[in-house]
Amino acid sequence: MKHYIQLASVCLITLLLTACHAQQNVIYLQDIEAEGQAVAQAERLLTFKPGDKLAINVNSAATPDLAIRYTTALITNKSTGIVGSQYQTLYTVADDGTITIPGLDRIKATGLTRAELAEVIQQGLRKELLHDAVVTVDCYQRYVTVLGEVKMPGRFEITKDRMTILEALGAAGDLNIQAKRTDIIVVREDNGQRTTYHLDLRSKDIFSSPAYYLQQNDVVYVQPNKFRSGQSTINDNSFRSVATWLSVASVLTSITILITNAVKK
Repeated sequence: MKHYIQLASVCLITLLLTACHAQQNVIYLQDIEAEGQAVAQAERLLTFKPGDKLAINVNSAATPDLAIRYTTALITNKSTGIVGSQYQTLYTVADDGTITIPGLDRIKATGLTRAELAEVIQQGLRKELLHDAVVTVDCYQRYVTVLGEVKMPGRFEITKDRMTILEALGAAGDLNIQAKRTDIIVVREDNGQRTTYHLDLRSKDIFSSPAYYLQQNDVVYVQPNKFRSGQSTINDNSFRSVATWLSVASVLTSITILITNAVKK
């Protein structure tokens, strides 16, 4: 009886170890200790790139009629008179990285954050046209694309001054259980150069990766794990499914027989 109990114990331990291994494959940030700290990059706000679209809002207490000429026009519903939340005309950053504002020289926008560009425009207006101008800048049509093993793949608009890889995956509904968490690919194109980053969601090292803070037009690709890749062919899928269930059934059957024999004795 002691022999049977030992065999049953080995089988149970094997099952537990298999379950623990599977769990380790899906848990994020496994190497962060309880209440521990992870070294992270300084927060990186998005900067303008060619093709970005932006809206400018100018206010002036002394000359409001003049200030409104420099404010991007708003869409108005003619039937209700209510001003919409979208802009009718937007400034587009040109290929040379500049924008053109009437009355001002061409302004270099690339490499500047939203607040920095607003400050440059504000200083230009105060120097030439509106001495008390207050300028704010809003960004539009900035996107990242998330593909692969996520619940809702697609293109997602960046609505803040920054977006992290975790926020992008959250917007896509998180990873499927069949996703490969050890190698998330981020493809970034900047100044005509394409760079690929590889991130392991199980490790706190993602916080120090240059791809932790995403940029507009980044593409995030979540690869399938080995089991999911095996489903690409019917034969391999069938073999893996049958083999998996046979293994489970074999272990359960062995445990049942051992326990039954032990009880009879």
